Amino acid sequence: MRSPSRDDAARGPVGRSLTGRIALIGLTALTALFVFDAIVAYRDARETVYAAHDRGLRAALGLMKSSAVEPGALVERLAEALEARADEVHFAVIDAHGTTLAGESDLPYARPDAAERLRFVNGHLLGDPVRVAALFVDGEAIARPGAAILVVAESTRVRVEAVGRLVFRELRRHLATAVIALLIGWLWIRAVRREDGTAAAALEGREAEDMTPLATEEVSREFRPLVEAINGHLARLAGLLEASRRFAADVAHQLRTPLTLLGAQAQYALREGDPAKLREAIEGITTASRGAQRLCNQMLTLSRIEAVRGAMAEGVRIDLGALLRETALDLSVLAIEKRIDLAYEDAGEVVFVLGHEIMLHELFSNLIDNALRYTPREGRVRITLDRHGSAYAVVSIADDGPGIPPEIRESVFQRFHRRLDRQGGGGSGLGLAIAHQIALVHRGSNAFDDVAGDCGFVVRVRLPVVFDPSGAVSKGS
Repeated sequence: MRSPSRDDAARGPVGRSLTGRIALIGLTALTALFVFDAIVAYRDARETVYAAHDRGLRAALGLMKSSAVEPGALVERLAEALEARADEVHFAVIDAHGTTLAGESDLPYARPDAAERLRFVNGHLLGDPVRVAALFVDGEAIARPGAAILVVAESTRVRVEAVGRLVFRELRRHLATAVIALLIGWLWIRAVRREDGTAAAALEGREAEDMTPLATEEVSREFRPLVEAINGHLARLAGLLEASRRFAADVAHQLRTPLTLLGAQAQYALREGDPAKLREAIEGITTASRGAQRLCNQMLTLSRIEAVRGAMAEGVRIDLGALLRETALDLSVLAIEKRIDLAYEDAGEVVFVLGHEIMLHELFSNLIDNALRYTPREGRVRITLDRHGSAYAVVSIADDGPGIPPEIRESVFQRFHRRLDRQGGGGSGLGLAIAHQIALVHRGSNAFDDVAGDCGFVVRVRLPVVFDPSGAVSKGS
């Protein structure tokens, strides 16, 4: 079955395509703006045309006041003044009693008076819409004796056509602007996709293990954060790959010795006929297999630590005191064998931490086991839990052993580090490394110190305390 390519992804749903989203949002915005602009353009054009034509009606009324020509000639002059056809212009001269002295008698005008001498109104004449202006002239010296009101009406056809011409011209100009904007947007999208394609092409042609950072010199400023983020991720992946290689090399190196020993012991046992020596060989095989098993378990623990790094939000609330007592009890057999006084102390206060119970058990098991192994017979190992302030809890594990010289204390946290001057440990060199990594995963730390006023050594583990544990799930209590 063919895996989807970048072209297939580009042909996917619009909601998953940057080009599609930009096109959808851009076209929707342009359509809304075009409709809004059409409404505004129509309103502005109508106000402009009506104002201009109303001024023409006012001028026509002034022509009627000063003209003494015949009605037919007056209509022609009014039509010329209003830039309309003669059949679209109507007039009337009305006396104070409402009697039409000249012109048409059925014009729908609003009667003016001395308070408002000029009035405009929209109406209909013979079923056609008209704009009517009426002027109050009573008492004025005019060319038509007896007149009190002069009325001029004009068909609105001219106005509607003028408004349509203005709106069309405005929308045509804005449509051309929108087309240019779309063209610019399309060119911008092509440039964006070209930048994106450059980075994608650089990654597609690589080998699986090639973690070389992408070049940033030719990348535009807008895309540089993305490329830098990819480079940061590549660096983290390179670190993980290197850790995996190192882990595999360490496992192969460390398992070589116990496996070789197991093979040698098995061959020796096959050649032995003496039951006592055969039993001795089998015991050697058992010891070597236990060492290999412990080493494998510790390596798997290290790999699990890497897997949960940064995932402490999935941890649970743990009673640290109960966990320490349980861990000490598990290791009490070793203390009894060496007649070591193993004791636990705290202030009687319940201390909660957030974390993984199995991993914390492994942390303290490794530290307590180290203390018991390197403490001489009939010595002492003290486990103490204190709360320092409201933020941290400190677990101290003190023993009577020889301790670690200050100059090499940092190096003991490295994998497979063994103290060559210590006898009887028999460890793999992973215990302290595991403890250190678990503490880091739980946002804590490890520290070494000498026992004040006495011979011995102390390991301190600092872990953050849960402030409000009421809503969490408790473990170990």
